[in-house]
Amino acid sequence: MNHVKHTTWLVPATLALVACGGGSSNSIDDDSGNNGGEAFEEQVINAQSQDAYAYLNLDTGEMVGESGDWHMAFRRTNIQLNGGASGSGNVAGALAVAQDNFYTGPGTPDNNLFLNATADAELEHLADSFPAPDSWQTDTATTAFGSDWYNYDFQTHTVSANPDNGWLVRSGEGDSYARVRVTSLDYTADPITFQVEMTVQAAGTTQLTTDRTFSGSVPAAGGDACYDFDAGQTVACAGTVWDLKLSFGSRSLALLSNSGPSGEGDGSVMGPVAWADLSGYTSATLDSNGDSLAPAYTPDQTAGVFGENSWYAYNLQGAHKLWPNYRVFLVNTDTTDDAAPVYAVQVINYYGEDGNSGQPVLRWKEVTLTGEDD
Repeated sequence: MNHVKHTTWLVPATLALVACGGGSSNSIDDDSGNNGGEAFEEQVINAQSQDAYAYLNLDTGEMVGESGDWHMAFRRTNIQLNGGASGSGNVAGALAVAQDNFYTGPGTPDNNLFLNATADAELEHLADSFPAPDSWQTDTATTAFGSDWYNYDFQTHTVSANPDNGWLVRSGEGDSYARVRVTSLDYTADPITFQVEMTVQAAGTTQLTTDRTFSGSVPAAGGDACYDFDAGQTVACAGTVWDLKLSFGSRSLALLSNSGPSGEGDGSVMGPVAWADLSGYTSATLDSNGDSLAPAYTPDQTAGVFGENSWYAYNLQGAHKLWPNYRVFLVNTDTTDDAAPVYAVQVINYYGEDGNSGQPVLRWKEVTLTGEDD
């Protein structure tokens, strides 16, 4: 059963929310700030399971079963909407407040802003009305690597590798690991060429020891290339033997782990982590204090706007914690019904009052969309 802390807040003329960047407090003091006297909902959700999702109905604020009338689902850091590849509903989302100032470049967090931001200060983004988005996004199969492994130049429309970010990857067999980054990518050539550098932690060990290089080419018309980092060789993209897959199309590219909708294996991914920090890791399973890194790994899964626009940054200043960026997302509860409620939602914490991870704190309110056609 999912434990839930659910509160309806009517924000008075003064309000202070305790900072939630990496801590565990969710208490509220009525002594500073304001949000125009508007009500919003706040929920602490038990999403600690590695396997099962927790399902939330935004209309009622209640947790429901998978077969119930749910709008959002939570498992660790992953957030799904009930539509597209994730569910049978018509729920879709859009990014409303991007918080671009929290980043100095693609996928590169501004540590100062993340570490000093508070839920109180960022509450102002949860406004009463928002412009109608150009489009609504439903969930699709997605990769835990996201798009932070490459750079896209909007002026020249060219794609290149982003070696400044790296990941820890669990193998398709689920018993070995690698530290990975993409160091070369020529997406304009035919064939497309690439290079991925990694250091492998063999099954039954706790140390990253063996360097590997996965390089190759794929026709510009599209194709896949798969690699087994235990054997150090390119393999067929089938079964559990492959660990990394590069998939290219004429207008798409993806880096995949052998997990979830991407494969039959038990793969998983941790990151992105700035390579300047990740390169100092000696283990893919234990942090510098000897604690397990397992909770930080996520498989490929289905996701939409929350997957493409991460709501957090991880491992700032080498601390194995998660900090929210306070982005605001719009959730349309039924895109086939113009009268269906639309909510602005914001994730403000990931830690429960016991200090344990996997307990995202969500706050939301029903909003009016402006600029829609009558």
